[in-house]
Amino acid sequence: MMNNTTDSEDNTRKTGPVPSIPLAILTDLDGTLLDHHTYSAEPARKILKRLKTLHIPVIFNTSKTRDEVLVLRQQLDNHDPFVCENGSAVFLPRSDNSGYNPEILGASYQDILKALHQLRSQGYRFRGFNDMPDSEVAALTGLSTDEAHLAKQRHASEPLVWTDSEDAKTGFIQALEGFGLRATQGGRFLHVMGNTDKSNGLDFFRQYYAHCWKTDIRIAALGDGGNDKEMLEAADFPIVIPGAKNTLEVNNPAAVTAPTAGPSGWDHCITALLDQLLKEHNCG
Repeated sequence: MMNNTTDSEDNTRKTGPVPSIPLAILTDLDGTLLDHHTYSAEPARKILKRLKTLHIPVIFNTSKTRDEVLVLRQQLDNHDPFVCENGSAVFLPRSDNSGYNPEILGASYQDILKALHQLRSQGYRFRGFNDMPDSEVAALTGLSTDEAHLAKQRHASEPLVWTDSEDAKTGFIQALEGFGLRATQGGRFLHVMGNTDKSNGLDFFRQYYAHCWKTDIRIAALGDGGNDKEMLEAADFPIVIPGAKNTLEVNNPAAVTAPTAGPSGWDHCITALLDQLLKEHNCG
């Protein structure tokens, strides 16, 4: 949840002009705004520029780390706040462009490492990114060494390579609950974090922009994977991007599915939504 803010705290945050349509967009990156194979957002460039002209924030809500997102924001000329590590940490650009105000929505990285240290001392076997040199993370992920270094700069979650038995994993996951933590199994890593998911980032920005803009806002959310499900179910305008292997099903009657995958589907659905909302606004 968003902390209560004072006017002086608001002055340190870069919110930009109030848009004529009180809308914020939260989006997954890989396979959604970025092409699953090329990692390009080219088909969505035109609509991204239009959204920027209308002062509608496009908030990246991703499993990536802050340092990984900073590179992508620069490539895509994005200056809006963003959410990292599956809803665990929010970063708000400062008004003087001197950096970011972090809001940790889940457990801090240091608290996670302390819990893992205690669990390792109890006999559980695993290796986390914090235990590995950049070269090992690169070998496991397929990233370059420089990219692996960015992936290791974590604030609120830790990917693990599990080297113990499946029975031990069950006990480990149960033991994490005693520390206020949870674990989710990704394709390759067991991710340890606080009790957060991407919907926590959405809830934060619903409150944040309602506070900054002094009005109720609506949120469009776009995603293609299982870790996007909660975010999509909490959105006013949930847009499911077809996945590489299957299409996510979400429990939200407002959900629509893009006709194509990746940034072309992103472009199609956001263009249609924006045209609809502008028409309603102009008629109203």
